[in-house]
Amino acid sequence: MPQKPPIIVASVLKPVDDSRMLYKLGFSIRETNKYDLNIIGFSSKKTPKVENIRLIEIFSGPRTNLSRIFVHFKFLRQLIKIRPAVVIVTTFELLPIATLAKPFLSYKLIYDVQENYGKNITYNQTMPAFLRVVAKSLVRLSERLGKTAIDHYIFAEQCYVTEMPSINSYTVIENKAAISSPFKPSFRLPNPISPHFIICGTITPVYGVIPAIEWFLKLKEALPNAKLTLVGHCPLTSFYQELTNIYGLEEGIHLELSDHPLPIGHIRNKVLEADILMLPYLLLPSIKDKIPTKLYEGIALQKVILMSQNPLWKTIVDKYPAGICIDFLATEEVSSVWKSLLNLDYYQLQPDEDLFWEAEKRKFQQLLINITSPN
Repeated sequence: MPQKPPIIVASVLKPVDDSRMLYKLGFSIRETNKYDLNIIGFSSKKTPKVENIRLIEIFSGPRTNLSRIFVHFKFLRQLIKIRPAVVIVTTFELLPIATLAKPFLSYKLIYDVQENYGKNITYNQTMPAFLRVVAKSLVRLSERLGKTAIDHYIFAEQCYVTEMPSINSYTVIENKAAISSPFKPSFRLPNPISPHFIICGTITPVYGVIPAIEWFLKLKEALPNAKLTLVGHCPLTSFYQELTNIYGLEEGIHLELSDHPLPIGHIRNKVLEADILMLPYLLLPSIKDKIPTKLYEGIALQKVILMSQNPLWKTIVDKYPAGICIDFLATEEVSSVWKSLLNLDYYQLQPDEDLFWEAEKRKFQQLLINITSPN
């Protein structure tokens, strides 16, 4: 039997069991049974054993750890060892090595653009101003260098088409829900006396966590049995301490925060246990034109959704309806929002097929066929 062509999917910023890298791109590659798949990333708290996929950890510890500079050499070593036919890089940091090694190893290079890093650095403000200048320069240099070697781009968001107009060779493969759930008939809000809210995923200031907590506490004045769970990865130590110091002992609030990404299955189980999924994103230029994966997944699971007011998101939420879009800073409107939530009949329409990963999977698999076919 001829040997299957090796493929590498690699990141520094994501764990090897990252939702997109492993469960979407990785499983879609494995399903074809045409490739020898290797996923490279940083170590997970509980690295799963996945059949027919090799998970290679090249970094562990905090993102600011100095040992992170050595990941480029570890990545290069894996490139030489595996000798891939295709390399899919999902973060700008690995582009320089992937670019420099390409002429010697003769692989096809795909850049999976999951973030507009320049916008994120400018508006998310997760680092001091002088470091933002340095970081933006590194991103710009890495992506410009990579442009000479990249055979094809994947855009994880439709808005990147207009944000990156100089890129022509691209396929939009959005981060849609890679889950299936049986359709439930339309329903009213369960537990109206003791509702259970949840905020989950990557817990950062730009997620709008603090305004959402304050909104919840205002509601709790009228509903003392209401509960709020925060569960997920909190990468900023200062923000972790702020949340713990201010809300750690607050009755009705449960914090389950980690310095590592938590297993996707654990997060999903927590969402299923809750009544209302809060998506309180701040409407920054780096966020407002994107469609959060948690919105797709929340609708796929038919959860009641309480989300920041944004015309793009409101169109999706109102369609089924899946919930309500609000201004979390307008705590004086808590009572009227709650009445609206109680009076709504949720999911009168079944979630559309275009919310799910299946269609994106077919586009991705076709891209691999095209890029590995002889010219």
